[in-house]
Amino acid sequence: MTQGALHSRESLSGDEKTVVTDSTNGEARAASRYNFAANDPYDRSAPIQMVLPQAMPSLAFMASIRSYQVSSDALAIWYLGQNGFLLKDASGLLIGIDLYLSDSCAITYADLPFRLNRQLPVFIEPEDLDVDVFVTTHSHQDHADPETLRRLVKNDVTDFFGPWESIQRYLECGVPQGRCRLIHPNEEVLLAGSTRLRGAFALPTDDTDLNHMGLVLKFANGTTFYNTGDTGHCELLQSLVPHGVDICAVCINGGFRNLDAMRAAELVKAIEPRVAIPCHYDMMVNNTGNPWMFRSSLDVVGSTARCVIMPYYEPWLYRRFAVPL
Repeated sequence: MTQGALHSRESLSGDEKTVVTDSTNGEARAASRYNFAANDPYDRSAPIQMVLPQAMPSLAFMASIRSYQVSSDALAIWYLGQNGFLLKDASGLLIGIDLYLSDSCAITYADLPFRLNRQLPVFIEPEDLDVDVFVTTHSHQDHADPETLRRLVKNDVTDFFGPWESIQRYLECGVPQGRCRLIHPNEEVLLAGSTRLRGAFALPTDDTDLNHMGLVLKFANGTTFYNTGDTGHCELLQSLVPHGVDICAVCINGGFRNLDAMRAAELVKAIEPRVAIPCHYDMMVNNTGNPWMFRSSLDVVGSTARCVIMPYYEPWLYRRFAVPL
């Protein structure tokens, strides 16, 4: 049988039979210095205060991710804000999810009474992005970003997966049709080696995209990563999403019809993952949530999942070990 072990950094006992965890939740403690509510969304005259500075150049960060070695029992995860994740296992396959690598929403929605400027740096410029698999859960601009798609290098290595409306966005932005891979909820596809991608249910949050989808990735070492994508709440939601996964990344920005902190915590309790990662709370002015409220809500609903508030610019590791019965 297997036991999950969770780290922000390597920490093993000498015989590798004892699972060592960071009980003080160091990665969450480090993230506490960020103020996601620093910017007034209605004051367009005020300059945007960045939540954190640009810590390293785009190309250098991308190179560090590509060169990072992952052990066979681990999954490395980088968080790029909003719903953007990079995942890598021992095979070296690099998977990007909902990568918003521009500030295009601030321009597109400039006529709104509030601002949607990004308040996180662009961690990786689209031209520097080097992933093997590019997945979007739906076609909203902060998930399937036209500027990101137009600027990235559309080489013959990267495959682009998504539901139907995401596929249309890919084609509009110059992705060759032969690189586009349509996937539906409950459909499973083989990516490379033994890594599998399966679509999951998500409830659309408005009428601009009716093809919302979550996704589940299963890696060679058995680790399963579930991302809710954008989803609203409905009575059947808890019965329609995957259960018993290792990691659940869940949206918590309730102001835009996504799950709020309590609804997200209730969903996590129903799923019973080992780890819950809040997301979609940090990127845009006036599209924020409170990860600490989510963490508290997990306690309120009685969830046993460990809450990990993701760091920036460094990988977070999930590890699995064979433990004697």
